[in-house]
Amino acid sequence: MKAFVYQGPGKKALEQRPKPDIAAPTDAIVKMAKTTICGTDLHILKGDVATCQPGRILGHEGVGIVDKIGPAVTAFKPGDRVMISCVSACGKCVYCRKLMFSHCTTGGWILGNSIDGTQADHKPQPIRNRQQRVGRNDPCPCGSGKKYKKCHGAEK
Repeated sequence: MKAFVYQGPGKKALEQRPKPDIAAPTDAIVKMAKTTICGTDLHILKGDVATCQPGRILGHEGVGIVDKIGPAVTAFKPGDRVMISCVSACGKCVYCRKLMFSHCTTGGWILGNSIDGTQADHKPQPIRNRQQRVGRNDPCPCGSGKKYKKCHGAEK
Protein backbone atom coordinates (compact mmCIF):
# COMPACT_ATOMS: atom_id res chain seq x y z
CA MET A 1 0.00 0.00 0.00
CA LYS A 2 1.07 3.61 -0.42
CA ALA A 3 1.70 5.70 2.70
CA PHE A 4 2.82 9.27 3.43
CA VAL A 5 5.79 8.89 5.77
CA TYR A 6 7.68 11.33 7.99
CA GLN A 7 11.42 10.75 7.50
CA GLY A 8 12.79 13.45 9.78
CA PRO A 9 12.67 17.24 9.96
CA GLY A 10 11.94 18.61 6.50
CA LYS A 11 11.89 15.11 4.97
CA LYS A 12 8.85 13.18 3.75
CA ALA A 13 8.11 10.47 1.22
CA LEU A 14 5.31 8.51 -0.38
CA GLU A 15 6.43 4.94 0.37
CA GLN A 16 5.24 1.47 -0.48
CA ARG A 17 4.43 -0.37 2.76
CA PRO A 18 2.96 -3.81 3.44
CA LYS A 19 -0.81 -3.86 3.98
CA PRO A 20 -1.34 -4.06 7.76
CA ASP A 21 -2.92 -7.04 9.46
CA ILE A 22 -4.68 -7.50 12.79
CA ALA A 23 -2.03 -7.31 15.54
CA ALA A 24 -4.31 -7.29 18.62
CA PRO A 25 -7.81 -8.67 19.24
CA THR A 26 -9.09 -5.09 19.56
CA ASP A 27 -7.72 -3.95 16.17
CA ALA A 28 -9.59 -3.20 12.97
CA ILE A 29 -8.14 -2.56 9.52
CA VAL A 30 -9.77 0.42 7.83
CA LYS A 31 -9.54 1.04 4.08
CA MET A 32 -9.10 4.79 3.99
CA ALA A 33 -11.44 6.78 1.75
CA LYS A 34 -10.51 10.34 2.74
CA THR A 35 -7.89 11.86 5.00
CA THR A 36 -6.52 15.33 5.42
CA ILE A 37 -3.42 17.20 6.44
CA CYS A 38 -3.76 19.63 9.32
CA GLY A 39 -1.48 22.06 11.11
CA THR A 40 -0.22 19.36 13.45
CA ASP A 41 1.10 17.34 10.48
CA LEU A 42 2.93 20.46 9.30
CA HIS A 43 4.51 20.86 12.75
CA ILE A 44 5.64 17.22 12.62
CA LEU A 45 7.13 17.73 9.16
CA LYS A 46 9.11 20.73 10.45
CA GLY A 47 10.48 18.58 13.29
CA ASP A 48 8.59 20.37 16.06
CA VAL A 49 7.02 17.21 17.57
CA ALA A 50 9.75 15.20 19.29
CA THR A 51 7.45 12.25 20.06
CA CYS A 52 6.96 11.52 16.34
CA GLN A 53 9.88 9.48 15.10
CA PRO A 54 11.10 9.08 11.50
CA GLY A 55 9.33 6.24 9.70
CA ARG A 56 5.91 7.13 11.09
CA ILE A 57 2.92 7.21 8.72
CA LEU A 58 1.33 10.62 9.26
CA GLY A 59 -2.32 11.56 9.65
CA HIS A 60 -4.71 11.47 12.55
CA GLU A 61 -8.15 11.96 11.11
CA GLY A 62 -10.09 10.45 8.26
CA VAL A 63 -12.98 8.34 7.05
CA GLY A 64 -12.99 4.87 5.62
CA ILE A 65 -14.58 1.44 5.46
CA VAL A 66 -13.83 -1.34 7.94
CA ASP A 67 -11.98 -4.05 6.02
CA LYS A 68 -11.20 -6.55 8.79
CA ILE A 69 -11.78 -6.78 12.56
CA GLY A 70 -10.10 -8.54 15.45
CA PRO A 71 -12.06 -11.10 17.50
CA ALA A 72 -12.69 -8.66 20.39
CA VAL A 73 -14.26 -5.95 18.19
CA THR A 74 -18.02 -5.98 18.60
CA ALA A 75 -19.06 -2.41 17.77
CA PHE A 76 -18.03 -2.58 14.10
CA LYS A 77 -18.14 -5.10 11.27
CA PRO A 78 -16.48 -5.28 7.85
CA GLY A 79 -18.21 -2.89 5.45
CA ASP A 80 -19.11 -0.32 8.13
CA ARG A 81 -18.26 3.27 7.24
CA VAL A 82 -16.28 4.87 10.05
CA MET A 83 -14.74 8.15 11.08
CA ILE A 84 -11.32 8.01 12.69
CA SER A 85 -11.00 10.82 15.20
CA CYS A 86 -7.73 12.57 15.95
CA VAL A 87 -8.22 11.63 19.62
CA SER A 88 -8.66 8.05 20.82
CA ALA A 89 -10.41 7.53 24.16
CA CYS A 90 -11.01 4.46 26.32
CA GLY A 91 -14.06 5.97 28.02
CA LYS A 92 -13.06 4.49 31.39
CA CYS A 93 -9.93 6.20 32.74
CA VAL A 94 -10.11 9.16 35.13
CA TYR A 95 -9.61 11.66 32.29
CA CYS A 96 -12.26 10.14 30.03
CA ARG A 97 -14.73 10.10 32.94
CA LYS A 98 -14.11 13.85 33.23
CA LEU A 99 -14.67 14.21 29.43
CA MET A 100 -10.98 15.12 28.96
CA PHE A 101 -10.48 12.63 26.10
CA SER A 102 -7.20 14.07 24.81
CA HIS A 103 -5.62 13.13 28.15
CA CYS A 104 -6.78 9.48 28.01
CA THR A 105 -4.17 7.26 29.69
CA THR A 106 -4.24 4.69 26.85
CA GLY A 107 -5.14 6.98 23.97
CA GLY A 108 -5.19 10.70 23.41
CA TRP A 109 -3.39 11.96 20.34
CA ILE A 110 -1.56 8.83 19.22
CA LEU A 111 -2.47 8.50 15.51
CA GLY A 112 0.29 9.75 13.26
CA ASN A 113 2.35 10.47 16.37
CA SER A 114 3.17 7.36 18.41
CA ILE A 115 1.36 4.86 16.12
CA ASP A 116 0.95 4.93 12.33
CA GLY A 117 -1.67 7.36 11.09
CA THR A 118 -4.36 7.65 8.45
CA GLN A 119 -2.43 8.89 5.40
CA ALA A 120 -2.20 5.45 3.82
CA ASP A 121 -4.37 3.13 1.75
CA HIS A 122 -5.15 0.99 4.82
CA LYS A 123 -4.95 1.89 8.51
CA PRO A 124 -4.53 -0.51 11.42
CA GLN A 125 -6.81 1.07 14.01
CA PRO A 126 -6.88 0.10 17.68
CA ILE A 127 -10.55 0.12 18.67
CA ARG A 128 -11.28 1.54 22.09
CA ASN A 129 -14.74 1.27 23.60
CA ARG A 130 -15.78 4.16 21.44
CA GLN A 131 -13.77 6.11 18.89
CA GLN A 132 -15.87 9.25 18.65
CA ARG A 133 -16.30 11.89 21.33
CA VAL A 134 -18.87 11.06 23.95
CA GLY A 135 -21.32 13.79 24.93
CA ARG A 136 -22.45 14.08 28.54
CA ASN A 137 -25.97 12.89 27.62
CA ASP A 138 -24.84 10.01 25.36
CA PRO A 139 -24.94 6.42 26.59
CA CYS A 140 -21.75 5.52 28.44
CA PRO A 141 -19.29 3.50 26.30
CA CYS A 142 -18.96 0.91 29.08
CA GLY A 143 -22.36 -0.53 28.12
CA SER A 144 -24.05 0.16 31.47
CA GLY A 145 -27.03 1.81 29.76
CA LYS A 146 -26.58 4.93 31.91
CA LYS A 147 -25.98 8.38 30.48
CA TYR A 148 -22.26 9.14 30.37
CA LYS A 149 -22.53 12.02 32.86
CA LYS A 150 -24.00 9.67 35.51
CA CYS A 151 -21.75 6.67 34.96
CA HIS A 152 -18.41 6.02 36.74
CA GLY A 153 -18.67 9.29 38.66
CA ALA A 154 -18.26 11.41 35.50
CA GLU A 155 -20.36 14.19 37.06
CA LYS A 156 -17.81 14.71 39.85
